[in-house]
Amino acid sequence: MLDNALPTSFAELSRIGSESRLDQGAYLWREGDPGDHVVLLLEGFLEVTHNTPEGQTVVLRTQETGAIVGEIAALDGRPRSATVRASTPCRIVRIPAPAFREVLHRRADILEDLYWMQVERVRSLTRQVTQTHDRAITDPLTHLYNYGFFRERLGLELERARKTGDNLALIMFDIDHFKHFNDVHGHQDGNTVLCTVADILRTSGRRGDIVARYGGEEFVVLLYGATRDEAARFADSARVSIASHPFAGGETQPMGRVTVSGGVAAFPSDASGDEALIKAADARLYRAKELGRDRIVSVTVNN
Repeated sequence: MLDNALPTSFAELSRIGSESRLDQGAYLWREGDPGDHVVLLLEGFLEVTHNTPEGQTVVLRTQETGAIVGEIAALDGRPRSATVRASTPCRIVRIPAPAFREVLHRRADILEDLYWMQVERVRSLTRQVTQTHDRAITDPLTHLYNYGFFRERLGLELERARKTGDNLALIMFDIDHFKHFNDVHGHQDGNTVLCTVADILRTSGRRGDIVARYGGEEFVVLLYGATRDEAARFADSARVSIASHPFAGGETQPMGRVTVSGGVAAFPSDASGDEALIKAADARLYRAKELGRDRIVSVTVNN
């Protein structure tokens, strides 16, 4: 008898196959095995896995009661593209590939149900890939881009600017006296400051600007197509927004509020490579610190 969790269109599939059970951990097949049958899952859970080049096993998805597994290989005749194993005790129906293909030729309703199952699998996999990618390029605290993503994009955008002759500017920000704030208020409140500064920088930028956490209390903004003067105006506007924000505990800071300092460097006038551009912006950031903090330096200042 067909389980209530299965589509009614699968009743014929359950009748033409042979029912059996799988112990937890047992394999249905391994990647590369022939696609000579299809499995209808009546009870339990199956894991679809793939081995990475580094030898790690990655679970691509979990199949629940009612799933058809292995239908693509059974239809196109190619070897299995993934490994499938039982993550719990399972009850299954094995359907030979020829019989499965013959039923699909006669039953458009089964074919439609399989189509929508595949659509949902693709959507689920897309969500997983997106979430994994976001975690890989995002700072977990501030949700800005992380250092690794910034460095990768800086190299790509510099190469594009060289080819097109476009401008490119880089701004480095540092929260003034941040250690003092953490010492007085603790790291939890310090994290709140970091997240708020990150939000201000994110909302101050243009669409397409790369705003990243560089490390600790430092942030970096990459503005493609911006001149040094345009970047300096953006940086000073962000600085004013941060200085005027009512941070809890800001009045205990040496300057009476939470502030940032910033340094601006531009391609190609200040540097032609990524390391040199970062170094130029960093040098101006620390010059801003030397000049009293809560300011932006966009040109070399000797006095």
